[in-house]
Amino acid sequence: MELTTWTNPDPGAIPPRVGDFLRSLPGPTAIAVHGKDRSRSRVLVTLSHGNEPSGLEAVHRWLRSGRTPVVDVLVLFGSVEAARAEPMFYFRMLPGHRDLNRCFRPPFADATGQLAEAMLHRIHAAKPEAVLDLHNTSGSNPAFSVTIGDSPEQRALSSLFAQQMIVTDLRLGSLMEQDFGCPIVTIEAGGSQDDTAAGVCDAGLEAYFYRDEVFADAGEVSLLEHPYRLELQPHARIDFADHALPDRDLTMRADIERFNFAPVPPSEPLGWASGLGSLRASTGRDTRDAREFFRIEDGRIYTRCTLRMFMATTRADIAASDCLFYFVREG
Repeated sequence: MELTTWTNPDPGAIPPRVGDFLRSLPGPTAIAVHGKDRSRSRVLVTLSHGNEPSGLEAVHRWLRSGRTPVVDVLVLFGSVEAARAEPMFYFRMLPGHRDLNRCFRPPFADATGQLAEAMLHRIHAAKPEAVLDLHNTSGSNPAFSVTIGDSPEQRALSSLFAQQMIVTDLRLGSLMEQDFGCPIVTIEAGGSQDDTAAGVCDAGLEAYFYRDEVFADAGEVSLLEHPYRLELQPHARIDFADHALPDRDLTMRADIERFNFAPVPPSEPLGWASGLGSLRASTGRDTRDAREFFRIEDGRIYTRCTLRMFMATTRADIAASDCLFYFVREG
């Protein structure tokens, strides 16, 4: 698969509405903008999921500004078709297709894998000094970053956008797991409906595109290390409500997103179930029985100790196909 490439697009030719801009893209697209220093480059990947518009919106504003970055910038838009399928920005990926951010490792046999492979080739060819993968979370969250390592350069990139940095052992085939010979960080700018997400993206990209030494003057970040990922077993049914649903294996609270990045004590119910056999917890290094961290009392789900959760969503389809949330033991 070939990526369409736009080089130094005319700011006046960029449609003023972001929806029209999205519709003007011929498909997965690479946008190359020459910088003042042509000897260096930085890469931004965004719209890897069709329901994560904040990165696209920020790049749209930047392109229309016509400002020249300090170094060459390569922007890659991945899931263009999923994003513009009606209703716009609803589908994480098109029905019947794989999640693009699980396809950045062989085999690259299907169309989504071939797109991932083409994106990898373009990033390697750019020989970047840094790579950012910019996302929204599926639920409401404060901004945070995710990495598979903890280097000063990764902390510096993370601090452009967020104060929380999560170091994970999970290997799912995501972009941040790849070796481009430079630091790479995933940024979760907040939920797609969060009012703060646009400001997070604009401020972070301002530094990423215009700071001459992007790893200098790093801000402080706090670490959450080796989180567990709470997953639903295949064929189990989940939904979200303010009471138990009799035709579901698991009913989670409709306001579950309010616990994102908050400590959840053992006295706080998270939902309803008759048992925990439909759940598993994994860090990438090992998989644990969910009963190690959660318990059932009077049909309600509680934690066994204080946990800190993040990336909780109320989208039942995403909870079933991806995960319910991530968590670490508090302290």
